[in-house]
Amino acid sequence: MMRVVEIAACHSSHTSAAKTQGGQVYMWGQCRGQSVVLPHLTHFTCTDDVFACFSTPAVMWRLLSVEHEDSLTVAESLKKEFDSPETSDLKFRVDGKYIHVHKAVLKIRCEHFRTMFQSYWNEDMKEVIEIDQFSYPVYRAFLEYLYTDSVDLPPEDAIGLLDLATSYCENRLKKLCQHIIKRGITVENAFSLLSAAVRYDAEDLEEFCFKFCVNHLTEVTQTAAFWQMDGPLLKEFIAKASKCGAFKN
Repeated sequence: MMRVVEIAACHSSHTSAAKTQGGQVYMWGQCRGQSVVLPHLTHFTCTDDVFACFSTPAVMWRLLSVEHEDSLTVAESLKKEFDSPETSDLKFRVDGKYIHVHKAVLKIRCEHFRTMFQSYWNEDMKEVIEIDQFSYPVYRAFLEYLYTDSVDLPPEDAIGLLDLATSYCENRLKKLCQHIIKRGITVENAFSLLSAAVRYDAEDLEEFCFKFCVNHLTEVTQTAAFWQMDGPLLKEFIAKASKCGAFKN
């Protein structure tokens, strides 16, 4: 699930657009006479350009911001080709959905794939690789990170990506996930995030979540996440919190 920061609609043309926190622009509705049911990723940087390009008649109040293909940087070109069926040479199938990628990019960006795509491994000969240990949003975010060097996920999904980053020994991605989780911590999810930090051996994140829980002790102990903590972890939290003076009153 991506975090939307801007949404717009043109009722006369039945076209809608949205922009995510990561700067991606999606459109849906009527597109040049075609009906687009699900949000479709565009190459625009602004929602206004969706209506200028796709609406019938076109709706605009300024010039399009789209750049010519020959002016794209290497990073922009790479980002543009993520999940592109036209140029990809490999597909991952996760939760019944396909993600189109390029072997060369994965081998360059990730040691896990560099090892996987050896001639003596079965995966090197496959055109479709099944993934069942991670969810679609998490694995898609991971592959997109390899193309963009950024992550756009809510804290709850970032926990799953933290698991993947730990499994694949992606330390930079692990730090990005921890940053997302810290930024999105709330009273409701604090103990869930604390449990995840302990589970994935993220010491800095664990300390951050622990301090948040102690500082909001009354509120967080009333949440479902607190009562769902396993016994050993709950005892460890209480013992550590007591040493910090959390129960002095």
